[in-house]
Amino acid sequence: MELPSSCDVLVVGAGPAGSAAAIQLARAGARTVLVDQRVFPRDKVCGDGLISDALGAVSTLGVQDAVAREATPGQELHVYPPYGRHVALRGPFACLPRERLDTILSDAALTAGAHRAFGVTATAALQDGDRVTGAQLAVGKASVSLRAEVTLLATGANATALKTFGLRASMQPAAVAGRAYYEAPPDLVARFPSLIIGYDREWCPGYGWIFPSPGNRFNIGVGLFTRVSSERRLRDFWKIFTSRFPPAVEILRASRPVTPFRGAPLRTAMADASFGRTGLLAIGEAASLTYAATGEGIGKAMESGIIAARHVENVLGGRQPIAALHQRYEAEFKQAFSCRYRAYSVAQAWAASPVVLSLLAARTNAGSFARQELEDLIAERGDARRLFSKRGLLKAVLA
Repeated sequence: MELPSSCDVLVVGAGPAGSAAAIQLARAGARTVLVDQRVFPRDKVCGDGLISDALGAVSTLGVQDAVAREATPGQELHVYPPYGRHVALRGPFACLPRERLDTILSDAALTAGAHRAFGVTATAALQDGDRVTGAQLAVGKASVSLRAEVTLLATGANATALKTFGLRASMQPAAVAGRAYYEAPPDLVARFPSLIIGYDREWCPGYGWIFPSPGNRFNIGVGLFTRVSSERRLRDFWKIFTSRFPPAVEILRASRPVTPFRGAPLRTAMADASFGRTGLLAIGEAASLTYAATGEGIGKAMESGIIAARHVENVLGGRQPIAALHQRYEAEFKQAFSCRYRAYSVAQAWAASPVVLSLLAARTNAGSFARQELEDLIAERGDARRLFSKRGLLKAVLA
């Protein structure tokens, strides 16, 4: 496998964040190298749900038709509280396994002109003083130095990779999640066309999910949103969810397991986030850009890659000093989305109470305020703090 000795931009990690940045940069004419330690197509633990921000990002990247051809569309998200009736929230949704989504995105980067290489691990940062100038890469048994004007780190929840490049990172994940795929009879699939989230009173603010997937499959998983979560506790929750939650029990009874249950850490809520240093940007989950409370991160990963690419273009074009690159990228992202991350963090705190969750679901079914705000939150319209603040939640519960 041949790699150039230098480039304009080195992107480490070919998931949604890295591929989104590579697409934009290659289309702008930047000499872009996109590498990943895994060989694609590869499986990736994820809920696979695409909500409004993700659907908007794939449109911006010009891959919406390729995604739509393969994804399972949905019009509703059904949320089951610990007590009482479920809530049906409207919105555009889609589900596509990350194995396919990430391949579509990295293929688009290749088509745009990026140099793509798989089975490549970044082992160290190259530096000139305090500035990152590329990376030392392991390619099989060989070690290659690749110099770059700018390096983008899109390595997900891997805290070791962040520390290798001199970025602060907690070794303890903010959350853990896991899932398995099941193949179901077509008539059963037809009975569950909506995305489903179910809360169990003993595991709040964690939840389980059932998402329809292409090929008569379901993505069924669970997530725990506390720093004390572990793989063992996650598997305990999985056993409870699949044996206690009625839709999961019904689906598993009639379905064939396609993959085993696998877990993975999550870095959420911009907690302990480092957006970069001179010559280096962290994008996607590497910057803890997954939402608290839900674990949704595909959309924000792509959006961070798109924003980062725009700032890198300005540096390469001489319109922006490289010393300020990571600060300006961080400032734009936070200005656009900080209020949403704060709202999701508040939502996670309130979701720790089964009673509050159930009251909110009841008020959503009974009135218009909570329903409208929840649907706006999913669609990324308006100000998420209208609902997920103490005043907003009290209004939803008591009004």
